[in-house]
Amino acid sequence: MIKLAVPNNQIYDEILFNQDLLKSKGEISIFRLNENDCASQLLKNKVDAALLTPMGYAMGLFDADYRIIPGPALLSQSYTGAGTIIFGKELKSVKTFASDSPDDFMVTIGKLLLGERYNIFPSMDDRYKDIENMLKNCDVVITWNGESEDRITLDISDEWFDMNEFALPLAFWVCKSEGFPENILNILNSLASETVEKEIIEELPEGKDFAPRQGKMLYSWNDDYERALEFTLHFLYYHQLITEIPAVKLLGRD
Repeated sequence: MIKLAVPNNQIYDEILFNQDLLKSKGEISIFRLNENDCASQLLKNKVDAALLTPMGYAMGLFDADYRIIPGPALLSQSYTGAGTIIFGKELKSVKTFASDSPDDFMVTIGKLLLGERYNIFPSMDDRYKDIENMLKNCDVVITWNGESEDRITLDISDEWFDMNEFALPLAFWVCKSEGFPENILNILNSLASETVEKEIIEELPEGKDFAPRQGKMLYSWNDDYERALEFTLHFLYYHQLITEIPAVKLLGRD
């Protein structure tokens, strides 16, 4: 049985589309964890493969020889509604931000974008646990989803693409260079849906006459994903969130 660690986030449902079938056959077991724990479980050899963010991949730089499995993955291109920066009403300055997932990669990118694009560097306020209280007491909330017609928001993926002209890599399968199951790629391909990409069109409130934003969710590894990941790792290094830039090593190639 192949053991897999996956972030506990519904955004990865397409990658796990056939999980019930494979579980019933005894082919896989899946551990739904937070992003950091997924990386930790792979590092400790508790699982055979993990769905990791670029940050999670970089965590193993000094302690493991990782390989990216070139199969199902998740890439957010332009507007997708996947991650949102929400500004408080009647906002005059931005001093604090809050999040219900403060350690997640998407939230980290959102915070960095505030600095890069708008010269805003808010400090973290972790006293509040739900979005409504965060918005009442903090200037900015950075969260998964979070779109609402009565809020002032920025789409993280859209901001990233507009600034860098690269899509945002969210997660990809990683194993260690040795000791991985021989059929790991076949299993992961069988686990995912057949969806290659999903078009996303912004839903506008009634009465709005401007064009909706559009984007895509992409669900497979390819050369474009590799280039986007290389750029993202350099971006994280520039902001000193990682101390070295890990090589992008693929299973079966490197």
